[in-house]
Amino acid sequence: MISVLIPTYRRAHLLKHVLEGLTKQTFKGFEVIVVLKPSGDGTESIVKKYEERLNIKQVTQNQGFIVDALNLGFQHVQGRIIVFLDDDAVPFPDFLQRHLESYVQGNVGGVAGDVIPANLTDKGLTPKNGELSEIVLRDKPFLDRIGRKIWAKPLEGLEDYFVYISKSGVVEYNYDVSRFASQQVVRSILGMGANMSVLSKAIKDFRFPRLWILGLAWEQFLGWYIWKKGYNVFFTPKAKVHHIAHGQTLTRHIRDAKKDMLRLIENNLLFYRLYETEPQLSKMHRVIWLVYVVLLSIKKICKDKELRRTTQLKSIFYSEIIGLKWLLSRRICGKYNPLADLEKFL
Repeated sequence: MISVLIPTYRRAHLLKHVLEGLTKQTFKGFEVIVVLKPSGDGTESIVKKYEERLNIKQVTQNQGFIVDALNLGFQHVQGRIIVFLDDDAVPFPDFLQRHLESYVQGNVGGVAGDVIPANLTDKGLTPKNGELSEIVLRDKPFLDRIGRKIWAKPLEGLEDYFVYISKSGVVEYNYDVSRFASQQVVRSILGMGANMSVLSKAIKDFRFPRLWILGLAWEQFLGWYIWKKGYNVFFTPKAKVHHIAHGQTLTRHIRDAKKDMLRLIENNLLFYRLYETEPQLSKMHRVIWLVYVVLLSIKKICKDKELRRTTQLKSIFYSEIIGLKWLLSRRICGKYNPLADLEKFL
């Protein structure tokens, strides 16, 4: 059996389209676990409505953020494969079948699928840019090859992975592999939480540390964990979802400016989340990466006064302060929780 895990908060108007998509699956042997944080928007009634058409269970989340919802969901899943689906990601009819087929051969521990951005109209879902992917990128940065040798060098063993973690502790994309990712299966440290799956036994007893709010890079954290256990992890373009465009995240009470800052900080903190358990992470590569992104941000600020670049510059400063406090406190007394600093941006 497959378990479909959907965390949701304030998205009753979108969740109904996701659940409707699940009723149309060609593969029928699955359960749906909806981890619902109450918001008064009627999401509970949407879940109730689908009880007759899906093997669906509601789990109430009383506190916490996205990783807390995932940890809660792990306690209730029963399937051999756990499929993650966002509450704004509408699956294609063969979505679950494609994920299941990916586990037939080899020592597969995790699979990521393709995400197609789409607009929700009166006529249904309409892809924004044809069927162009949100994750398979088309344009190769000018400094890509130089970056992969200096500040974006992959951890050893991830050289041919589509999505990978660099020695500077940053999630990066291999654009040489990206050329093939839209047509064939490629290795990848998973992808987007809107469309991915893991083998249940590969994450037995795994729980996310409660150190996220928006949850940036939780997918790669989980993919890294599975990869370190010796499993293969892949990206397949055949497992697809339509990602409804609406400009919100799972933390929808945060103002946009603060949300942008928090998103960038959390993304930069992956280095510190992994530092004491991933020996390949390099302080030297981290410093080189910091110098590069700071200089790039300053250049763009001077050129066009772009506000987001100013936010990016501030986020680098805050993430390094939080990360260093985190490392020092863990080594000295083991009591510091970075959430205390992250919650200042709420």
